Amino acid sequence: MKRYYFDLIGDIRARDFLGHECSSRNEARTHASFIAHRIGTEHPHFVKPGNRIAVREEGGEAFYQAPIAMTSRTGFH
Repeated sequence: MKRYYFDLIGDIRARDFLGHECSSRNEARTHASFIAHRIGTEHPHFVKPGNRIAVREEGGEAFYQAPIAMTSRTGFH
């Protein structure tokens, strides 16, 4: 498996130095979306235009960006 890196970009920048192994670019995109929604849900003040999780391969440019968004739950449980 390849190692992908998930950087926070926007108002606050944070570079991922550890990375995460994913089986494909598609899995890395899915993981980035998960991270972005989790950050948006746990830290709603990060939900702003331009705040994103950028995905890159080692030594490469970002190939995908997931906007930070708050997950909303609807319905009754």
